[in-house]
This record gives sequence, C-alpha cells and structure tokens, in this order.
Amino acid sequence: MVIEEIFPPYIYSVRYDGEDDNEYDRLFNEWNDMEYVTTFMETHQQYLSSPVWSQTPTPEDASRQVYEEAEIMESNFEELAENSANGSKPDFDSLFRFFNGKYQYELEIPPMKSYGPKRPSLLRIYAIKLQQNRYLITGGGIKLANSIQNSPGLQNHVIQNIDKVRDFLFTNGISDSEDI
Repeated sequence: MVIEEIFPPYIYSVRYDGEDDNEYDRLFNEWNDMEYVTTFMETHQQYLSSPVWSQTPTPEDASRQVYEEAEIMESNFEELAENSANGSKPDFDSLFRFFNGKYQYELEIPPMKSYGPKRPSLLRIYAIKLQQNRYLITGGGIKLANSIQNSPGLQNHVIQNIDKVRDFLFTNGISDSEDI
C-alpha cells in the first residue's frame, strides 16, 4: 500500500498493492467511463426500482446522474483545495461527514464519507480524517442500497479497506498528514 498526494497537504489517496491507480483516480476514471457505469447500472437495475431512486428509473438515467455528479465532485475537490490553500470556506471539512455504524465512536483517525452533489446521491467517497482539513481517501463507489452491506460495488471492499488502511496507519505510526 502506498499513500499518494492528490491536493497536498489536504487530500491524499491510497493506492493498494497490485493496483495501477490510487483510489481517487480510480473512482473518477470509473465514474467518467459511461460504458462501465451503464453496464454497472444495467447489471444492478433492480436496485433502481427502490422509491429512493424514483428520479433515476432507468440504467441510462442513473448513468447520466453518476456522470454529472462525478463532474461536479471533481470540480468541487479542486475548488475546496484552492479554498483550503487560501484559508477560505468551504474547505474539505465541509465535504466529509462522520461515518457512523461500526466507527461512530472512533476518535483517532476516524473514517469519514462524502456524498455526491445530487439528493439522493449515487456516489460516495470514503476517507480517513488525519487532522483538521486533511484526509486520506480509502475508496468509494456507487451506492444503490440503504447500506454499504446491501450495496453492490461497495459491500465487498469499503469496510475491509477502511480497516486495512487504519491498521496500516497505526502500524506505521501515521496519525496526521505530517507523518506521511
């Protein structure tokens, strides 16, 4: 596992062993690949019949929403990096929210999540908060269900990757961005 700079000193991303891209780049590459997203939506279109997704009833509608959200999110990251560098608000602390469930009482390097701009949002980015306005992206994806555990594309890696990265950080004595 390698930690790579995205918008230093504010945003870093994990590149897992055996992977070509870090998680930040992987997510935006996938979300901007209409063929990948449409195939994903067609494969899991039964989730789109949920009342939550009434605005995106077809795989094509959901694919367009993913593309639009990704475009806005990527632009938003650039804007937040600029704001952070200038000491302006909003910054990355306004983007990320505490991750509840298993991690709700974690105070040291707590897992966090961010949503895409639409409501309801199809996109999630998961990160670990290193310190104020400093985050390490661990993964993310398209969320189609009420929980990570029920959402294809997230259920088999989000929690496991957060645990793996937190273990890596603890083992290597990394508790803030200055330790990277």
